Amino acid sequence: MLLFHVFSSFIINIQIIKTWKTSTYSSLNTYGKKIIDYLEYFNTPEFIQSSMRNYAYYTGIERGYEYYSPNASNKQTKIIFRNNNIPVDLPGKTFESKFKINSVFTILGGQLENEGFRNRVIQSMSVRLFTLNPNINHMDVSIVKKEFPSLGEIQKGKPIRIEESTVYNINKN
Repeated sequence: MLLFHVFSSFIINIQIIKTWKTSTYSSLNTYGKKIIDYLEYFNTPEFIQSSMRNYAYYTGIERGYEYYSPNASNKQTKIIFRNNNIPVDLPGKTFESKFKINSVFTILGGQLENEGFRNRVIQSMSVRLFTLNPNINHMDVSIVKKEFPSLGEIQKGKPIRIEESTVYNINKN
């Protein structure tokens, strides 16, 4: 089983690296371009590629090392848009799209401390929300920060710290 796992990881990585030929080839150095050019000769039959992809999805190895050793932050920052104190739904309709939006907040949580970056994110999101909700003319934007204590601190009774602040009042025009 270990050999199969190693073999499938090898096949998957080669297929991913080969996609760089069409996406990021011009930004690679000479050595990287030579490797990708050499890998063009390594052709794997489609049924093997398909079965390796399915195995990768099943085991989680298509996500890389983050699957095996997640580096979870003890902080979470979320942006909430409200119209008359009622939260405005973000533009995700399916579970997957809502999960992706929440993941972005987790990934960018520390970045939202930077006022310039935060302004660009909120501006972009508010334009989209106003477009999706033409009946809304005003939104209040809040930043909710959560800080999670360690397991040892939780056992000693330390609570999750939640801080919410309204940072923007945005009008449609």
